[in-house]
Amino acid sequence: MTIGDGDIVEIEFTARTKQSGVLIDTTKEDVAEEEEVNTEGQKWGPRKIVIGENHTFKAVEDSIREKKVGDGETIQIPTADAFGEYDSEWVKTVSSDKIPKDDRYPGARTTIDNHQVQIETIVGKRARVNFNHPLAGEDIEYEYTIVKIVEDPTERAKSLIEIYVGVELEVQIEEDKAHGKTLVVESDPMLSFNQNWLFTKNQIANMLIEKIEVERVIIKETFEKIVAVEEE
Repeated sequence: MTIGDGDIVEIEFTARTKQSGVLIDTTKEDVAEEEEVNTEGQKWGPRKIVIGENHTFKAVEDSIREKKVGDGETIQIPTADAFGEYDSEWVKTVSSDKIPKDDRYPGARTTIDNHQVQIETIVGKRARVNFNHPLAGEDIEYEYTIVKIVEDPTERAKSLIEIYVGVELEVQIEEDKAHGKTLVVESDPMLSFNQNWLFTKNQIANMLIEKIEVERVIIKETFEKIVAVEEE
């Protein structure tokens, strides 16, 4: 089976800057450890992406199309197709009042006007701030291997939820004459605090109906009784 748009694939990959070989991202714990990257709390192993949904660089998606499980490639991604060219006009002077107090020092990365920025200098009430992406101006070398194509409908549903919501939920597909195929999703009470889930739940349900080819989606939320623990 060759890969096309809409397919969910699992890939192992390592991405580095082409010029200096600085590690950008990897799915491999041993690679991260070799680079002395803090691996505590990180999740390692193949990463799921949906081809055609811009979950990775376009050049990577183009390379994966028409390939099969076990195939791989090392591709070069030019600056323009990676994180863009470095633009000196995106280095600006702003009032230091816009910067959180804990981030008012050179080298700090923070958020200003919904943009991720780096503080270059700060003197009194004025700060020189770089709005460019940290990897702007860098060509990327991206090595990948296709590990799996997710084909089972239940696995596809679980994968899509993990990709778009960032959590793993239990799902099952039920079928009856009255309603046809129904995808049942067992929600987690902690998702009540997940803003992404709260604002996109309807969209995600509609996406699952389309991509898993079911007639409806039921999202079950279970809340257990909280029993107070008596102090001894």
